[in-house]
Amino acid sequence: MATACRISSPKRTHEQTRCTLHTSDSSKKVTSRTSLSRFETIIATHQPVWASLLLHLPTSAILGLYHSSQYLRSFLKTCPTAWSALSFRRLSAVRTLQRYRSPASDSSGEVSNTATSKPYALDRLLVSIVIPCGTCIRSMELDSTGVSGHTLISIILPARRGTLQHLSVRGCKNVSLKYHILPYLELYKLRISVGLQDPSKPKEPFALKSLYTFRCRHHRRRPYLAASLLRKDSDAKPTHDFVKICQSLGIWIDTAWCPTPGGRCSRRREYFSGRGLNDFRNEVWVVFDRLWRSGNRVGRLTSEEPWPSKRRGQLWQDNEYGFEGEALGTEDGSSIGEGKLVASHLRQSYKNFVDDYECNTCGDRIPERCEQCCITMHCMGCRKTLCASCAYSKPLPQPKASPQTLNSSGAEDGGEDALWWAPIAARNPNSMDQESASEGLPPPNQTQSSKTPPIQTSWCCLKPQCSISGSISLVGPGITPDEACRLRAVPLPQGQVYEDSDFNPAKQISHVVAELSRLLNTALREGRDPMLVWLLCSTGGGQPSMCPRNLCSPCLEMTNNAWRTMCQFCRETICFAHDVRGFKARLCGYRDLSLEDRVMKEDMLRVAQAALKRKQLQIKAMDRITEYLQEHGTLDEHHEHELALVTELPSAGDDEDLQELENLTVNDFNNFTEQINTAPRKAFAALPFRQAFFNRLDRRIKVLDSWRGCASFICPEMRSTSDFRRKCSASVLKCIECKVHVCPDCWKKDPPCDCSYCKDNYHCPRCFITAGIEHCKKVEETERRLHEEEAERRRLAEEYQTSNQIAEHVGDFFAGMDAPS
Repeated sequence: MATACRISSPKRTHEQTRCTLHTSDSSKKVTSRTSLSRFETIIATHQPVWASLLLHLPTSAILGLYHSSQYLRSFLKTCPTAWSALSFRRLSAVRTLQRYRSPASDSSGEVSNTATSKPYALDRLLVSIVIPCGTCIRSMELDSTGVSGHTLISIILPARRGTLQHLSVRGCKNVSLKYHILPYLELYKLRISVGLQDPSKPKEPFALKSLYTFRCRHHRRRPYLAASLLRKDSDAKPTHDFVKICQSLGIWIDTAWCPTPGGRCSRRREYFSGRGLNDFRNEVWVVFDRLWRSGNRVGRLTSEEPWPSKRRGQLWQDNEYGFEGEALGTEDGSSIGEGKLVASHLRQSYKNFVDDYECNTCGDRIPERCEQCCITMHCMGCRKTLCASCAYSKPLPQPKASPQTLNSSGAEDGGEDALWWAPIAARNPNSMDQESASEGLPPPNQTQSSKTPPIQTSWCCLKPQCSISGSISLVGPGITPDEACRLRAVPLPQGQVYEDSDFNPAKQISHVVAELSRLLNTALREGRDPMLVWLLCSTGGGQPSMCPRNLCSPCLEMTNNAWRTMCQFCRETICFAHDVRGFKARLCGYRDLSLEDRVMKEDMLRVAQAALKRKQLQIKAMDRITEYLQEHGTLDEHHEHELALVTELPSAGDDEDLQELENLTVNDFNNFTEQINTAPRKAFAALPFRQAFFNRLDRRIKVLDSWRGCASFICPEMRSTSDFRRKCSASVLKCIECKVHVCPDCWKKDPPCDCSYCKDNYHCPRCFITAGIEHCKKVEETERRLHEEEAERRRLAEEYQTSNQIAEHVGDFFAGMDAPS
């Protein structure tokens, strides 16, 4: 019978205490004298074990321990290190309700579901438990929660101002950047200035080093003009002031301005053109999220998600250990990642994408830039990263004068520190006039010299949807969250197995291209399975991926075309990774690629099982031969024959099942061909068009052995929303029997029958002989048409004869009237 132990009066010592055991029958209570549980004893007496356990437990598990027993509750209240790093982030609304729901109880004892108990449940938890118990809180993450901004700046931050080093309120709609965060920072900055003026006053402790506020209330995400800073109702002013005040206080924030100059930042260019502005003297400030890759989520989101078998480039997931976005582990290297106490911007999974990057063309240092600039100026094929000057067809001209200082909107004072957010910029990146090297500002309507040149990178076949707020979304069938994370894994260095296998120089050997040409040319003679294996498995060397690829000009113009082919009719690009391995393209003579892939894998599995079965039989036969030799010394005739069977190693083509199926198909075809050659001739011998019909039938019989399609590539029938290519107009027919696709060139060489049945039910040249001819209405309709034509001809002849007779009678009548009486 299951029991539960609850310590009624815990003490600070670990001596035995009296516990009340509650059985399944609530009316029975058994009181006995017992000790602490083994878990409670270990964590209370072994401090290293408890410290290591805290680093591997998420916040939800620590709260679970707090509510598990009275002793653990009292123990955690006296253990400040258990509350040093807390994460109350919300991944979904359902999980948040289940985790943080703390309904109030009314006087009747029933649970009250009033709205007043839900919005402030986390506030009560922080104020009543976390803040009193956690006297040395170092990190607190409240992403996408309902924490109140007033509670945050009036209770939490003042209480732990000397210990709290990292705070994250990303996505908190009740925390305002304008009314909560910014006034708190301005007040502290004022106290610092007063303290500098009066050294006698003691310095107030302020340990905050990093603050994440992106997507909280009154946080600007879209670009803004300098004129927007003068509007009080705009979110641009608090966001702008927030970046400047955090820079002056030395606080790392997840909000920054994109340093890509002028219109070479696609977000700045789209905002400028979307507002209908023609004055290139305007300044456009582009705000972006510095944690746009991981979203401040570390490790795998769920514990059921398996570890990747190969490196994918998503370092914030593959190289980190966490639970539901919360980092876990120790910093000594005994576990994956950098531990629980390190913030996201201090981890190598973040620094590897922003630190020490140089342009692969000119060698200039590349600063941290917005999401769209990182993705569009990085080749996902060869992993080449380009700067804003080399990524476009025209280099960025250098100004003749020294770097100009910003106005009052950029910094509080001019000089060298005016461009602190763009350290390598030669002039103000916010100005739209970046394409001319003139010293002064251009005229308002000077559009020719300020026009942004075209970019030298392009998408292979799929293109994500980019919003002006900075987010990039993938829409279409087969798009998973993992594909979106793979798109954000940029930039990545070369030579570290992050290159796409279609563009990897180590795998672009000449025999691969020669093998493709040989398979395309000999597919009709040797069979289609080798080419299917090469297309669906070998190309790319990986699983199908629906992640769009942004490619540079050399990768797009590869001479061997190892990553794409052309449609036979519209000449559009067909990508092996997305169209072929994604089972969307069509091949003449093949069924749907998804069906071909399933059948091919089933055949390969059956052949492998047959080979394994033969190997087991050989092992058993060899064991019997060995035992016989050990007993008799020589082999009789039966064992010599068995030894010959064992030593002969059959190949995969000698599979008995495959050979039997092949013979059965050939025999059936030969018998059916003899029936076609005899039966139709007797049935249709009296028809006047029999010779033409038999000629066409004989031609189809000859084609039956040789027709297997031309193996030409054809565009997908339907385009997804992320596919920017035009729709192919080729009229591809699909056989209703074998489901193979027939291109226009093939069905024009042997056009389908034009009877009423064959018009709606197309049969390929092979299936027309085996199944289509039984249902074809060509003979009956032709015979009916001939009878109708003959009847029409006879009707017209009779009408002509009747009209002639009437004309003769009418002529005789008028001739009689003209005759003299």
